Amino acid sequence: MSSKSTRRVGLSIAAVLFLFVLAIGWISGCGNEKAEAPANNPIETSQAPAPAAPAETKAPEQPAAQPAPAGSKKRVVILGFDGVEPTIVDAMFAANELPNLAKLRDGGSYKPLTSAIPPQSPSAWSSFITCKNTGAHGIYDFVARDPAYYIPKPGFGRTEHTKLDASGAVTQAARFTSYRKGDSFWKIADGQGLKITSLMVPFAFPADDMSQGHMLCGLGVQDIRGTDSSFFSFSDTYEKQESIAGGALYPLVFDGDVAKVTIPGARDMRNKYGAPGAFVEVDISFKVDRAAHTVAVTTQTETITAKKDEWSQWVRWTFELSPSYSVHAISRFYVIDAGEHVNIYMACLQYDPKSPYIRFTTPETFSGELEDRYGLYKTIGWDFDTHALRKDTLTEDAFLTDVAQTMAWHERLVLDEMDKEKNMLIAAWTGPDRVSHMFWRFRDPKHPLYTEEGSKKYGRAVEDTYKKMDEIVGKVVAKLAPDDLLLILSDHGFKSFRKGLNVNTWLVRNGYLNIKGQPDAATAFSDDSNNFLDSIYDWTTSKAYSVGMGSIFLNLQGREAQGIVTDAESSALIEEIKGKLLALTDPETGEKVFDNIYTREVFTGESAANAPDLQLAYADGFQSSKPTASGRAPADIFEINDDKWSGEHASSDVANTPGIFFANKKINTDAPRIIDLGVTALTYVGAKVPADFEGKLLLDIGERVQ
Repeated sequence: MSSKSTRRVGLSIAAVLFLFVLAIGWISGCGNEKAEAPANNPIETSQAPAPAAPAETKAPEQPAAQPAPAGSKKRVVILGFDGVEPTIVDAMFAANELPNLAKLRDGGSYKPLTSAIPPQSPSAWSSFITCKNTGAHGIYDFVARDPAYYIPKPGFGRTEHTKLDASGAVTQAARFTSYRKGDSFWKIADGQGLKITSLMVPFAFPADDMSQGHMLCGLGVQDIRGTDSSFFSFSDTYEKQESIAGGALYPLVFDGDVAKVTIPGARDMRNKYGAPGAFVEVDISFKVDRAAHTVAVTTQTETITAKKDEWSQWVRWTFELSPSYSVHAISRFYVIDAGEHVNIYMACLQYDPKSPYIRFTTPETFSGELEDRYGLYKTIGWDFDTHALRKDTLTEDAFLTDVAQTMAWHERLVLDEMDKEKNMLIAAWTGPDRVSHMFWRFRDPKHPLYTEEGSKKYGRAVEDTYKKMDEIVGKVVAKLAPDDLLLILSDHGFKSFRKGLNVNTWLVRNGYLNIKGQPDAATAFSDDSNNFLDSIYDWTTSKAYSVGMGSIFLNLQGREAQGIVTDAESSALIEEIKGKLLALTDPETGEKVFDNIYTREVFTGESAANAPDLQLAYADGFQSSKPTASGRAPADIFEINDDKWSGEHASSDVANTPGIFFANKKINTDAPRIIDLGVTALTYVGAKVPADFEGKLLLDIGERVQ
């Protein structure tokens, strides 16, 4: 964004609300896309208290290695594939399309895997990592709420940008605060002298401090601006420069064959958000060859040629905040059109592996070592740009090509690491999940965006990622030693998302939530994202509200700032709301909206006090609406989901949204849980299992050691 544009917009309250939920896939549409404030920049608000200062970004001195336990010659390999749906796997088994997984099924174990409550990625992967239920690790949702201010906030962590003094010297390095409670099971193993490698496991950011282990963080690593992924799109068809959900549009005005734009990069915290200098800006020049359908892209230091329908090479960026401090980044381009019109996509500004904005590997040098080994690579955790596909600034074909290339890169890394001596290797791929979110519309004839033409072309896009999963498994199995234990999981299954429920609107209609100045509950609504929730709702008379993807909170005395519900009243109120919601049906189809409603009692542990009072568990086809995530209450209770983000699981019922589980050995239960894998891995390699780990041992190899 240019300095002129930055001066113009400032930080509206709408932007703050929007930013809290920006990076959450389809929820990146929760805010008001017409708001002038840029919707793709880091959160800055003085209304909420700052969190306690986390550890410095730079890796501290590593803890001393302990002697390896007896039995540590054994090896465990865990492969995670985000969002694999068991019913699709079963159908592909019937068609003989997954031969390597079928061998594991026949010679070892294949079971549905119980996920976390709720079965969404931050909660589920945090349960996998810590071997604990959601109430213990405390990650309930992509979006949380601050009871002191009635505002949404990131549910799993936040970036704090580098701070400089007046001279430009660094006073505080950039850092990421994770809200998760509990250590990873691989850090526990490392502390006992075992050799560990963890690769791309979602929501394991920032990187653990380990004495000898290696770690590459995946989903959760943000871009240099503190968002999960903010793209740039350039076209001569755009009439104005504007921010949209997940990115920004820049009009190209050509002088002959050349157009120039200025984009914002690193945040300079010395300048107020919205003021000149809030972001360090750089220029880009595009020279189009319309006959060849190519674009020469000139950046600060180099010129590259980007071809139509191909991903370009990586480009390095430097954003100088002061003579003594610069932020480094990488990005790349994809030319969608370079003929009569020009349309160019640019990926978000990701960490430079040789000089990362925030450490995302262990040891710190590992990110640069990977570049030396393979060349520049994706470092963004949200590694497939669902935002751009949703907003038609990236095509389906470009997206799927990216998925195939990225899954192959991860495969190459994992297979190389298989050849190195270690006791435990954990690796994950998010491709199946992202393709399911974006391409479910082509496999569900009931979805509003389903077309026969689209189904013929993309109807098996999900299956294609499963075939790749099967290939990866086959190559990993070929590298296993006889005593190696192989565990394979998906963190949850998948459902269709055809219709959204405006939960706050339902609460308003039923008298639990009151909008200021609108006394008639039958007609009251507020879809205004220009105000915080304490300005929209009358908290002196409201009993319940919803923020996030499936959470309802009581306006509880002593917890919420203006709470009116007493502890004595709370249980009866919870049961009353639960009963009404379970009876709710879609007025158009008569379908039940919910399969279940969980109450706060299902959560136990040190973070249980932060749990929602009611956790929604939708039936297939339904989810919370986008406005619900940010706490709004539009006019209608139901809304059609006409978003490409067409598959979902975040607030489905955990009871019927299991993941998958495979092992190369027979397990001792028909109901493995996601919290069991880490305990099983530790026990198998002879490590002691912390007493507070809740998982159970899945193999008959003796008792878990504590």
